[in-house]
Parts: sequence; C-alpha cells; structure tokens
Amino acid sequence: MIGVKEKKYMRENMAAVVGKIWIVVFTGNSGLTHYSYCLARALHAAGCEVTLVTNKNYELDFMPADFPVIKVFGRSRFFLFYIYRFWRMYRREGPALVHYQAPLKFPVIELLLLKLQKSRGTRLVFTAHDWLPHGARAYHRPLFRMYYRLFDRIIVHSRPGARFMEARLGVSPGKLAVVPHGDYGFFNTDAALTVKAARERLNLDGTRFWFLFFGHIAPYKGLDLAIEALGSALRSVGQGDRNLGLLVAGDPEAPGMEKYEQLIRELGLERSVSLYIGHIPVADVQVFLKAADALVLPYRESSTSGIVHLAMGFGKLVVASDVGGLAETVNEASAGLIVPPGDVEALARAMKSLADDEETRRRLRSGREKAEPLFSWDNIAIETMALYRATGV
Repeated sequence: MIGVKEKKYMRENMAAVVGKIWIVVFTGNSGLTHYSYCLARALHAAGCEVTLVTNKNYELDFMPADFPVIKVFGRSRFFLFYIYRFWRMYRREGPALVHYQAPLKFPVIELLLLKLQKSRGTRLVFTAHDWLPHGARAYHRPLFRMYYRLFDRIIVHSRPGARFMEARLGVSPGKLAVVPHGDYGFFNTDAALTVKAARERLNLDGTRFWFLFFGHIAPYKGLDLAIEALGSALRSVGQGDRNLGLLVAGDPEAPGMEKYEQLIRELGLERSVSLYIGHIPVADVQVFLKAADALVLPYRESSTSGIVHLAMGFGKLVVASDVGGLAETVNEASAGLIVPPGDVEALARAMKSLADDEETRRRLRSGREKAEPLFSWDNIAIETMALYRATGV
C-alpha cells in the first residue's frame, strides 16, 4: 500500500509516469470484462493513455468510455486467427505496457506471444483473478509456473493470494502486489428503480428476506449448499423471525439445472426459491441486486469473486464461504458474514442471523462505509500506477 504523499504525486504526474497502456481481456461479456472496463476508466480519469482490448461480444458499449475500446477477439474456434490479429495490432501500436486480465486460452502459443512481447521491450503485468483454473489438473501448476515467470509484475486481490502464488507457484515476492478489487456500483444506472419495483418485475413475495445467488452456475459455487441451507433455515423459523427466500439468477454450466430443481422439489422449497435461468443482460443486473436483501456465496473453492464487489456496489451484505481470499475481502470491507466451506448448518445459521438481526446488519453497514475508500477505483488506479512504475516503464 502506497502512502498519501506518493498518491498525491501519482495523481499530479500520472500521464508522465507510464506510456501507452493496453488492458487486455479476451472475453467481452464476463466479470473479467467488467473489471477491465472499470480499471481502464479509472486509469483514464487519472490521466493515463489507456486502451481496452477485448472481444467482439463486448457488452458495455452503452457505458461511457472516453478511452479507445478495440474489439479484437472472437469465437474460440477461430482464436488462433484472433491472436494473430492481436499480434499485428500490437506491433503497429507499440504499447509500452500490456496488462493481461486472464490467459488467452492457448497456453503454449501464449507463452510464445509473451516472450516475443518481452523481446520488444514491452512491460507485462498480469492480474491473477483466479490463481489457478477452477478444477485445476496436475499439469496446470507447472504450466502456470512458466506462465507467471514471464510477467514483470503480478496483481492479486488478497494476501492469501500472494501467499499461494509464492508458496505453490514459485512466484517471486518482488513480483507480487496486493491491489484490492473495486466495487461494481457502475451497474446501478437507474436511480429511480426501487426495491418494491424490482421485486414486482421479478414477481417476488415482498414479505420475504431474499438471498440472491447470482452469476455463472457451476458446481464449485455450491448452489446445492444454498438450497439445503435455505431448507434448514426455514425449518427453524420461529415467531418473529423473517421468512426467507432464495433468488437464483444466472447461466448454468452443463448439464444444467436438473439436479438443483430436483433438490428444490425434494425439500419442498418450490414457493421459497425463484429461478431466473439464462444469461442476465447487463442492463438487468441492477434489477436482481435491488430486489435482493443480501447475497449468498457458498463456494466450495475460489480465489476471489466479483459477486462480492457487485454486492458492495449496491450496498448489499453477503454470506460467503471461507475460501481463497473471500474472507479477507469480506472482513476488510465489513461486507457480511463468513462460514466454513461446505458446512450447510453454519450457512443456514448465518443466513438466518443476517435476516433476523437488524443490529448485525447495522454494524456491518457502518463498517462498510468506513472501508469504502479502500475499494474505490480512484484508489485502485493509484495503486496500479505505482505498480506500473515499478516495472521500469
């Protein structure tokens, strides 16, 4: 973390510190895209010459961007062609620094691409949103060891991430920097949309305390645990307790939702669970966030999660598993409650506690207000620029 005087210097001398910057994200409609957009916007506002390089399916065209957005990548089956196009554009434009947000899907070819960029004097930075791929196999660890060695600096969002990268992947501590992940308040574009109106649009019972499970639905995210915890919490609802509901919104991984729907029926939760399955358009994200009272992230494993920062952007609290760097983020941001991963009864108790205890919610929200500057994109731009400067550009 850099000091106040250095932040002041960086704000006043930003444009002179680093030359042309590329923020590269190969997807156009994911959390990585949203992060890349927010970072590019903050760096541009701070005076940097920044370009966002992304996919043709870029979904944020409706958002203000005073910096160039170049759509290079496309469908996976033609990805080699798009990497070639990316290389030609890179040679033509000659950025001083390229900041990657994820691997580009073809590890062997990408290793060659990074080596070629380094040979031309380009400084390389990587943000390790996921320290290793979800469901990593034995070959991923040596592959990513080689991959990470090629970068001048690597950003992680938590101290557990830095420890993992150093101990498990052999990344030099001098390369690592912990830079917080900013909140996603930019999704909140309709100030007139009320909680009542959002719930009416989703046909939700206005008397329930709704937990939202949001985003891509994959086994490691533990939707089944959330459903089981809801059933357990509802069985213990007493007089004066809030009735609970679970709102599920997102696109499922194959084979789909069948096992979750069967679990809902087995537990008799048809009236307590509301499903909105499929891709959620960016413009509708705020409807689900405003309709919810809190979010639930019962992950079995994860490095970090943009969903926590989405909740923070809308002033919502979370119940999350203690995996990866989630506990550190949630605790530093006073963003909610942490439970052991895979513990359904602990998850049920935390959900019930958050719903029933107004004092707990008030205390957490008070702490969240004090932590807001740490997770502001202005602060993150300054921290990131300090890192860029450390690469020697």
